[in-house]
Amino acid sequence: MDTRIKRKRASASSLFLMELVVAILFFTLAASLCITIFVRAHSQSVSAKTLNHAVNLCSDTAELIRASDSVADATRLLTEHYSLSTPGSKNGELFIYYDEDFEMITSNAAAHREQVVMTEEEGRLLATISFSDLKGNEVYSLSIVHAL
Repeated sequence: MDTRIKRKRASASSLFLMELVVAILFFTLAASLCITIFVRAHSQSVSAKTLNHAVNLCSDTAELIRASDSVADATRLLTEHYSLSTPGSKNGELFIYYDEDFEMITSNAAAHREQVVMTEEEGRLLATISFSDLKGNEVYSLSIVHAL
């Protein structure tokens, strides 16, 4: 009679242990799925924040270009407004650098770059403003045609 009681206790313990293992496996799978979803959501949030800042900064630059009468005037307005801007190798080219918090800085510790290229053709001011990270990934680009 003693052996039957021990067998019942042993089989009950085995069943409980098996249920516990299955429950732990289920919660582990659910937790890994939740972590994956949270990582994707964070990545999308960072991308949306970067795009939003890029659109706003490029729009501000475009408004300054639209207020000008020539490439020289636009360059003057942009360098006055963006005091830390860097002239490019060509006439009408300008670089503006930003850190991770989208504050204007010099190019030494920049995380993002706004490039402005302006030309004059047939009484029009043509400008291309592109915003990218320093890895070379373009975030946003804006083209402007302004009648002089």
